[in-house]
Amino acid sequence: MLDKYYYSIKTNKKPCTITNFKRNLIAVALLSFNTSVLAIGEGPNHTHIEQSQIESGELSTAEIVKHGQLKFTTDFNRFDGHGDPERPGVNGVGVSTGFNRISGTDSVACTACHSKPFVGGASDNAANIFPGFNRPDNIDSPSFEGLNVKNSQSVFGGGAKQRIAEEMNAELAAIANEAIEFASDLGDSFTLPLVAKGISFGEITALADGTLDTSGVEGVSTDLVIRPFNVVGAEPNLRSFVVGAMEQHFGIEAEERFGLDGDGDGVERELTVGDVTATALFQAALPIPTQVIPKKNREVRRAIFAGEKTFNKIGCASCHTPEMKIDDPVFQQTAPGTDFVTTLDLTRDSFVPRLRRNRDGSATAKIYSDLKRHDMGAELAEPLLQVDRASTSHFVTSQLWGVASTGPWLHDGRATTLTDAILLHGGEADASSTAFESLSEYEQAEVIEFLKSLQIVIRDPRLIIPNLPLGQY
Repeated sequence: MLDKYYYSIKTNKKPCTITNFKRNLIAVALLSFNTSVLAIGEGPNHTHIEQSQIESGELSTAEIVKHGQLKFTTDFNRFDGHGDPERPGVNGVGVSTGFNRISGTDSVACTACHSKPFVGGASDNAANIFPGFNRPDNIDSPSFEGLNVKNSQSVFGGGAKQRIAEEMNAELAAIANEAIEFASDLGDSFTLPLVAKGISFGEITALADGTLDTSGVEGVSTDLVIRPFNVVGAEPNLRSFVVGAMEQHFGIEAEERFGLDGDGDGVERELTVGDVTATALFQAALPIPTQVIPKKNREVRRAIFAGEKTFNKIGCASCHTPEMKIDDPVFQQTAPGTDFVTTLDLTRDSFVPRLRRNRDGSATAKIYSDLKRHDMGAELAEPLLQVDRASTSHFVTSQLWGVASTGPWLHDGRATTLTDAILLHGGEADASSTAFESLSEYEQAEVIEFLKSLQIVIRDPRLIIPNLPLGQY
């Protein structure tokens, strides 16, 4: 029924007046809420699907994505399993609240952190998170001393980003295996450069005994797995991102990692294998950011083109790689315990705007990132290492597609302007930052105008829905 309603909006030939748009928006919002859980009163806000329903073909791709969207946009409550008895969250007067701003649980819906400018986007600083940290005393505190502070990233284009990383991982693994074969044949160590999609990750040396010397590896973990989710490179794919975030922020535990009732709150199967598949698939289906160039404003249009040239000239594109080719633009995920692969054609089945297939079957993602960790200098360093990066000042190159829509900027949201974000670049980016600072005021403005053209836009009514607790009307 919901899909039919979406279709009627798309094909309605009547003028889209403000009144009609509001009516459509309200109808979409109402249809988004599954009121079959409880007729009256309160209970779980969420229903579940099973992985077997996905594998049997009982659910269409559209139905799976819609279920994932509900998981992403609907509040979790205690009937759903929200909360964690091991992290009770104690306020300043010693009362257990169930919420802990520092270590979680800290919110009730994904949209608490991912809603700017739309559902699936980034966040303001009020929703900054503290990944990987748990206060042993469970005391909520306003002090962030000694903590890594993260501004939530947009997940728009997440399906394309994962495919790029997966193809790069395959290239890096193939090079390592080739080095091992050469070393075995030679009976001596053998070194090969690590290059994936034109990006250098240093070099790998295979020893005669079949082991690897990874001391020459740069910008990626020593297991040669690019982890494009989280600014430090913590999660390799959307599935692991979903499982980790659901537990950290809501205490909603995926059965595939925590079992039936890992937190002992009495609610079993808080997140089924099928639920995780659907939530990851929804995020993979989100639109890719795009470039918006005004047709009527000639001065702005000229500034965008000039700014892009300067962006490349001063070296920004050496890390913010403008384009990445995806050989196979079909998103794939395999659930634990099964060989079944759930797929989503990112050029056909995702929300618009979406990737376009090239004649050879590939697709080009204008991502503006090399997905590599770089040293950003002492001023941006964090107190905790968190993952096996080279230092606390190493971060994965931010993907600039959609950058105009995701401020504040930098890993902790400290930059309220794009100019500030550029000038705070240090370390490996210091030369480009200095070159930008040396530009004339007008040339700097042109670069900023180019960045302002990289936006997140919504062209699908299925994504224009409010994020409210289930069952409101």
